[in-house]
Amino acid sequence: MKIYSAPIQGFTDCAWRNMHSAIFANGIDRYYAPFLRIERGAFRNKDLRDIDPKNNIGYYLVPQIIACPVEQFHALIEKVASLGYREIDINMGCPFPPIVKRHYGAGVLSSPDQVAAIMNVAKNFSDIRFSVKMRLGVEKRDEWCALMHSIESINPIHITVHPRTAIQQYSGEIDMEQFELLYSKAQFPLVYNGDIRSDHDIESISATYPQLQAIMIGRGLLANPALGMHMPDAKQKIIQLHDKLFEHYSKHLSGDAHLLAKMKSLWEYFLTETGDRKARKKILKSSTIEKYSTAVDSFWLTI
Repeated sequence: MKIYSAPIQGFTDCAWRNMHSAIFANGIDRYYAPFLRIERGAFRNKDLRDIDPKNNIGYYLVPQIIACPVEQFHALIEKVASLGYREIDINMGCPFPPIVKRHYGAGVLSSPDQVAAIMNVAKNFSDIRFSVKMRLGVEKRDEWCALMHSIESINPIHITVHPRTAIQQYSGEIDMEQFELLYSKAQFPLVYNGDIRSDHDIESISATYPQLQAIMIGRGLLANPALGMHMPDAKQKIIQLHDKLFEHYSKHLSGDAHLLAKMKSLWEYFLTETGDRKARKKILKSSTIEKYSTAVDSFWLTI
């Protein structure tokens, strides 16, 4: 089964993608960038740098744009296309409440008319292929049913489905009953996303749904960058990834305070399923780069 790396704002930036793809060579089939958006009438330079082809070499990157009012949506496609990309992922899955309240991201799932309008914009770009990342709905778990005709009209490369609603965010039970119904009815390739934390999870989903195009992993891949790759030297590669990221951010962030904040944020997900908890807590409580480095060195001895 193919493995795709899910986009996670603040974590899977081009630095992480570059380091991960180089160290875990051929472990991931596609990387998806966090969504491009328009803020205060303009694109964020930070986001444009993140998807600049010059900053993403050696792996297959798919830029993502967020579902939003059609005027912005058209501009987002044009901007990504101007960078040379001919494949774009449409984010209809972001459950962050301020996003949903504005009817962006997963917030469009309760509005079939808005989804239809978005897809009609996409159809104007005949030289671009689109995929869609979505949830089951905003509040109701069957809201996806009313959207399938519009989504199918763009002949999507695939649909990635996280079987939760937007209001659930990342907690509560995944609704595999609804996913199975979508799986049985889909007229397009499907990708599964959600709560993949172990090799067993990958194997179980692959065996249960053999027609899937791929499994997309987000938080699970941040927690275990070697997930699904069965590498005998996984520990050494994970340590190498950390050290390369530390080296990169040391050069590109201004001052120890910013570096420390960035590296500690990495540990929000990083290796949460392994290692000594007390050693991990020392990393999160470290107040200087020196204390951070000492705590990290101690943690490596526990995994």
